[in-house]
Amino acid sequence: MRLVAAVLCLALCGCDSVHALFAPRTRTPAAPPEIAMGPWLLDPASGQATVAWTTAEPVKGRVWYLDDRLAQEETARTDHRVTLRSLPQDAEVRYRIEASPPVTGSFLTAPGPKSAFRVLVYGDNRTNGGDHALVARAAAAEGARLALHTGDMVVNAADDQLWDRWFSEEADLLLRTPLVPTLGNHEITDNGVSYSRYFKEPSRPAYHSLEYGPVHLVVLDSFETGAGADPHAGAVSDAQLAWVEEDLRGVPADKHVWVLVHQGPFAHPARMRPGHGGSERVRLAIQAGARRHPIEAVFAGHEHFYERGEVDGLRYFVVGGGGAPLEDPDPTFPTVESAHKALSFVTLDVCGCHVTGKAKDIAGRVLDSFTLSSCKEPCGAPLAAKGAP
Repeated sequence: MRLVAAVLCLALCGCDSVHALFAPRTRTPAAPPEIAMGPWLLDPASGQATVAWTTAEPVKGRVWYLDDRLAQEETARTDHRVTLRSLPQDAEVRYRIEASPPVTGSFLTAPGPKSAFRVLVYGDNRTNGGDHALVARAAAAEGARLALHTGDMVVNAADDQLWDRWFSEEADLLLRTPLVPTLGNHEITDNGVSYSRYFKEPSRPAYHSLEYGPVHLVVLDSFETGAGADPHAGAVSDAQLAWVEEDLRGVPADKHVWVLVHQGPFAHPARMRPGHGGSERVRLAIQAGARRHPIEAVFAGHEHFYERGEVDGLRYFVVGGGGAPLEDPDPTFPTVESAHKALSFVTLDVCGCHVTGKAKDIAGRVLDSFTLSSCKEPCGAPLAAKGAP
C-alpha cells in the first residue's frame, strides 16, 4: 500500500498542474495607461528638451530616446514632464513614450550658430470650429524646428473639453516641434491654472528667456495677474520691467533678440475696442530691454489679423490669425507696412546673420515677405558679421 502511495505521489509531483497549484504566484506587470493628451515638446535648449503628456491614471513617465537611453520620473503622476538630456547639437532625436499603445515621435535639437533653421509664429486659436485645425495643419507642413505661440489657445481655459480639442488639433505639429508659448488673456480665465499645468515651469514666472542657436528669445507676460491683470485688461509689473533690462544686459551683441508677447506694443484694428491696440506697459518693457541690446523684432497676437509695422526703428508683428474670429486691421495707419485679414501664420528662416520671413495663409499663399537681418556674408557665416554693410 505504501508503495502504491509513493508511486502516485511521484506521478502527481511530475504533473504541471500540480506544480501550478503549489508554485509561488507571479504578478504580471500592469500595462502603462493610454495617453490622454499629447505629447508636446517644451523647453528647448542646448543639449536638452522636455516631453510632456497626460494620462488618466497616475504612472511614472518613461521615455526612451537616442536608441537606448531612458529618462523617467521619480513619482507616479497624471501630468508628465520628462526631460531628455545630453542631446547632440543640430541632430534628429527619436523618442518613444511607454504607454498603451506606445507613442513615438522625433524632433530636431537646438541648432548651432551657423545652422539654417525655420521658426513658426502663430496664435489666437480660440478653438473656433475647424479654423484652428486648418491653421495647425498648414503650419505643421512648413517643417519648422521651433514654434512660437502668441497666446489665446482656447476661449475659456477652465473648460477641459476645449483643451482636449486644442491638443488634438495641434497633435501633428507638437509631436515633433518644440513649443514656446506666451500667456494670453484667455489663459487667465481660470487664473492661469491650466496654462501652468501644461506649459509653465513651476519655479519661474510666466515671463522668461531662452537661448536657441543664434537667437535670444524674451517671453513677456502682458497679462500678469500679480500686477492686477484680468481677462479684459493687461498689466505688467515693475519687477518684470526690471527683469527685461537685466536679462538683456549680458546678451552678446551678435545675437538676434526677439520678443514674444500676447498684447504687443502696437496694433491697429479698424475698430478699436477697450483693452485692444498696443500696450503702453509692454512698450515700456521693450524700451527697457532695448537700452541693453537692440531688439530685432516683437511678435504678438491679441488682435485677430496679421500686421507688420515699424515705429521708431522697432519692428513689430501682430500674428493673431490662428483660428479666432477674424477682425479687420487698419492698413492705412502710417506705421503699418502690411496688414491682412486672414487665417495665417509667419515663418522665419534663420541662418547665421540672416533672418528672412513670410506671412502665409492656410492655402500657402504668401501674404507678406520681409527681412529682419542680413549681412554681406553668405548664409552660415559667423554671427560676428551681422549688421555689416
